[in-house]
Amino acid sequence: MFRLRKWLRLKHDDKGAAAIEAALLFPFMVLLASGLFEFGSLFYNYELIQTGVRDAARYLARVGDLPTSETAARNLAVRGTIDASAPLRVSWWQAANVQIIYKSTPNPVDPDTGLRLYRGGDPLTTVRVSTDLDYSALGLFNALGLGPVRVTAAHEERYVGQ
Repeated sequence: MFRLRKWLRLKHDDKGAAAIEAALLFPFMVLLASGLFEFGSLFYNYELIQTGVRDAARYLARVGDLPTSETAARNLAVRGTIDASAPLRVSWWQAANVQIIYKSTPNPVDPDTGLRLYRGGDPLTTVRVSTDLDYSALGLFNALGLGPVRVTAAHEERYVGQ
């Protein structure tokens, strides 16, 4: 009889309920916080990469000699300066991951109007700087089986020279 009363009393006791609920929710809260840090890191690094690609395209659009300036543009993209000894913007992004493409667009004179379709000479040159690489920071995506996440950024500028 004593054991039965003891169990009935414990059945209505809720002193440890908060601790048990906290223990059950703790793994989910850690996972949620880790996801916030991982996505925050991904977006921050994506913005740094996008800024670097844009800077390199703008640089190449305004230099006098395109082919000899590609190394400087790659350094500008990944380091924020043309100095090859400067620290990287994003630790896992290297100059080898930056692709540079030149595209020529015909811009002939229209015989009827005597005007060109685009302002400028013939042909027009467009500089496209892009990068495509795997995101590898905290590793939560790989731990959950979602990885690797591919980061792609590109920017185009019309070549205007000096």
